[in-house]
Amino acid sequence: MKDLKSIFEIADKYDAFFVDVYGVLFDGISLCGHAIETLQKLKEQGKKIIILSNTTQISEDAKNGSMQRGMMPGDHYDEFITSGEFLHQTIKNTPSKFCEIMGSDVKTVKCIFMGNNNIFADTFLKKTDNYDDADFLYVGIPRISYGAVRMDDVVDEDGNCVNIEDIMSSDWHKLRDEQGRRGFEEFAHQLELCLEKGKTLLLANPDIFAHGSIDNSRHRVPIVTQGCIGRYYEKLGGKVVKFGKPFSSIFEFAKKSVNTERIAMIGDTPWTDILGANAAGIDSIMITTGVAQEFFKNMPVHLHSQEKLNILLEETSLKMAGSNSNFEPTFVLEKLC
Repeated sequence: MKDLKSIFEIADKYDAFFVDVYGVLFDGISLCGHAIETLQKLKEQGKKIIILSNTTQISEDAKNGSMQRGMMPGDHYDEFITSGEFLHQTIKNTPSKFCEIMGSDVKTVKCIFMGNNNIFADTFLKKTDNYDDADFLYVGIPRISYGAVRMDDVVDEDGNCVNIEDIMSSDWHKLRDEQGRRGFEEFAHQLELCLEKGKTLLLANPDIFAHGSIDNSRHRVPIVTQGCIGRYYEKLGGKVVKFGKPFSSIFEFAKKSVNTERIAMIGDTPWTDILGANAAGIDSIMITTGVAQEFFKNMPVHLHSQEKLNILLEETSLKMAGSNSNFEPTFVLEKLC
């Protein structure tokens, strides 16, 4: 693990870069302008840039959204690959393989929570609104009665703060936010219904949280995403099937877009971007101004940056991933600019 001052210190080592979006190019509210300028400079040097995101949008929708913010295909990247697109292509082009992954023949799906369900367009799967008729449940963007659920202001029944990395192992019926709202309890009731009916959950986004804004605020906060829902369902004893980073299949899918083995993954999340790159046998560059900052700010102020990074990689990542794996990046870079 080596510290970098600039991506261009090691750019000559690689022909292609896989680049995460949230925490690297997008802060949850707006694009990081200098980051996409860096992508443009890498493109000018002849590098292949593949955006590799765990968003559940199909690639065309994600690409259109990024264009509206100023990130342009051709200028800033070559291909935009999402876990939603990967799932869509798997269902559409290899239905027997998808059924094998799910563990049984499936024909009907019910979508829970909110979100774009274009993943199932033009596939053999039929959508239903009835739990009993569904062969499995697809997890959309987790929202409950009052909207998004924050992960940074959670307390237990005694009023003790619960850290993000400890939420998945907690009893969600006993959690509330500092305003007294019980979003996690609402999630728990929904998941217990799924478990009672013996349904498998399908996730196209294994991320535990993502930064975003709530209540029309410009303030960035960590918000519960699909991976958190999946982890709790597994805790209850339910079956979860996941597509996207850190699983090697999406990296193999992305490799088809580049004619080289000299690839590095640029991401900010040890338990998806870095873990996935390590499993896929490619180098990784960890950006420390995204997900890492959410954990660094709660660590003792007297710790040096390297000490904080070690805690993140050796302790926090284990809890977030739910298993002991290799979270160490090849390089560490503060931000992509």
